[in-house]
Amino acid sequence: MPQRVRPVTIHDVAQVAGVSSATVSRVVNGKPSVDEELARRVHDAVAATGYVPNSTGRALRRQVSDTWAAIVSDVQAAFFTGLVASFEDVAARLGYSVMLCNTDEQIDRERRYIEAAVSQRMSGVAIAVASESNSDLSPLLRARVPVVLIDRRVHDHVGDSVLVDNELAGRLAAEHLAAQGYRRLACISGSPDVTSTEDRLRGFRAALVALGRGVLDEHIRRTNLRTDDGEIAMRSLLASRNPPDAVYTTTGVITAGAYRAVQQLGVRMPDDLGLVGTDDDGWTTLVQPPVTVIQQPVQRIGVLAAELLNSRLTDPEAAPQHVTLAPVLIERMSSRGFARRSEESAVPA
Repeated sequence: MPQRVRPVTIHDVAQVAGVSSATVSRVVNGKPSVDEELARRVHDAVAATGYVPNSTGRALRRQVSDTWAAIVSDVQAAFFTGLVASFEDVAARLGYSVMLCNTDEQIDRERRYIEAAVSQRMSGVAIAVASESNSDLSPLLRARVPVVLIDRRVHDHVGDSVLVDNELAGRLAAEHLAAQGYRRLACISGSPDVTSTEDRLRGFRAALVALGRGVLDEHIRRTNLRTDDGEIAMRSLLASRNPPDAVYTTTGVITAGAYRAVQQLGVRMPDDLGLVGTDDDGWTTLVQPPVTVIQQPVQRIGVLAAELLNSRLTDPEAAPQHVTLAPVLIERMSSRGFARRSEESAVPA
C-alpha cells in the first residue's frame, strides 16, 4: 500500500526560512509589517517546499473567503468575457479566486447569486445588474460585502462604480453618421431598464437634436440583448414604410444580429445603409464590409473594478469612488457614407 504523503505545513515553511510560523502567516496573508528580507526568505521557502495556503481554514479564521464574485448579465457576450478576464487577472495577482455568475438578464438568477455571495462569505462582488429598478443589492450591503458596479447603474446605489460615458457613445455614433451624409438615422437599443443602452439612446437622440434633425419614433427599436433579437429588429426597420438609411446598434450582440439581417437581405453597406455598432469584437474586422464601432475600454473596466474592490477591502470607510471612462469611435467601411465617397471620388487620380 503506497505511503500517504504528509502535506507541507506552515511550520515546514518556517523551518526552511528560519523564521517563526507567525512571520510566515503574516507574509502569506499579505500583511505589510514584515521586514523585506524576511518576506523574501518566506517567499523562497514557499516556492521550495511547494506550500499551498489552506484557504478554507483561513476563511474560517477571518470569517470571510478569499473569493470574489463577478456577476454579469451575459457571459457569452465578448464585452463581458473580456471584462471578466482582466478582472480575474488582477484578482489572481492579489490572491483571490473569482466565481463567475451569469444571470442571463434574469432577476431571479441574480438574486440567487447575490444570496450565494453572502452565504459563502465572499469578500467582494463586481456586478453588472440585470435591471436598474428591480435589482436588489441590499443583501450584500447588509452583510457588508464590498460591491463595485460595472457597466450599469442601479437606482439609488451610491457605492463604487466603473462605468463608460454611454451618452458620449450615442453622440459619437449620431454625429459620425450625420457627417457621412446619412439622413434617416435609426437606433436599435435595449430595455429602458438597462442604463448602458438607455444612455446610448439618449446621447444618440440628443446629438441629432443638436444638429437640428431629431430622430423619428418609428426609427427606434427596443429589443432583448440577444443576437436573434437584433436580427429581428433590423429586419423590422428595413421592412418599414420609411426605412432608415443608417442604423446605430447599442450592444455587441445586437450589432451581430443586425449585421446578419443586412447580409441576408442583400442590403449593400455602406451604399444602401450605414451601420455603426458597439464593441470592437473580433468578427467586426473579419467581415466585408468591416464594421464601424464604438469601442469601449473593456480590459480597463475589469482592471479598475478589481482595484476598486481591493481598495474597499483595505479601507472600508473610504469615500466611494466613481470612475467613468470614455469610448472611442473606430471608423470602418460599414458607415463610409455619401459625403466621404463624394469627397474621395472628387480627388484626381
